[in-house]
Amino acid sequence: MEVKKHRRITRKERVQIETLLNEKKKSKSYITNTLKRARSTISREVNKWVQSKEDI
Repeated sequence: MEVKKHRRITRKERVQIETLLNEKKKSKSYITNTLKRARSTISREVNKWVQSKEDI
């Protein structure tokens, strides 16, 4: 059986990202370590949904 390298961000992970960003003191690096995802993945996800500083 072949193991998939890449998997999509789940809704639960998106909620966790949003929650951690709303805490203001959590950096993208902290979020990547918490979710065990690549920093680029988290950055793309944040950049996709955050339009302005007020959104964070």
